[in-house]
Amino acid sequence: MQGVLKVKTSLCPAALAAALLACGLAASPAFAQTAGTAVAVIDVPYIFKNHVRFQQQIEDIKKDIDGYKDVVTQQQTQLRTETEKLNQFKPGTREYKDVEENIARMRVEFQLDSAKRQKDFMEREAKIYFNVYKEIEAAVADFAGRNRIGLVLRYSAEDMDPTKRESIMQGINRMVIYQNRLNITDIILDTLNRGTPGTPVASPQGPIIPPIPRR
Repeated sequence: MQGVLKVKTSLCPAALAAALLACGLAASPAFAQTAGTAVAVIDVPYIFKNHVRFQQQIEDIKKDIDGYKDVVTQQQTQLRTETEKLNQFKPGTREYKDVEENIARMRVEFQLDSAKRQKDFMEREAKIYFNVYKEIEAAVADFAGRNRIGLVLRYSAEDMDPTKRESIMQGINRMVIYQNRLNITDIILDTLNRGTPGTPVASPQGPIIPPIPRR
């Protein structure tokens, strides 16, 4: 029924994802030496996809959205029922105008409720992304500090899809074109998932150099 805003089921809007994933992770002072600085890489999108607690929290939001769909369906049914009442009265009569006013009021209320719910869902999602990203930063900083790594760069192991322009542009704009035994993604992911029920066994993203012992 027109007038009732539909709930968006697609989470993680592009602008939100871009803002969260666009930043590199700087770490404190030690994998391969580059111009005197120890450098490592991390695949942030991969961590979000495989962070068990993050995925559980996003799934909770999806369930709430599905539940709200039932509310929207009920609202649409109420509007249809009220609209059908117009057939019982002659246009221009007091009764007809009362029904029209009631329909208009219901539409406004449903629109406001839908807008509020959508805002709540997006704010919850943004908070989850923010908290998990801060966890990633903290885990990287801790690992880098213990292994004398001076710089951690954003990296993506996902291959470009030659049939999709967006995938090609993302690949071209990657900060790291090549890396060899510098990837700490699985180490950080294991740290973040440790102790979380339902954590799967991590599949290696590629060769990972072992921690450099302190001198």
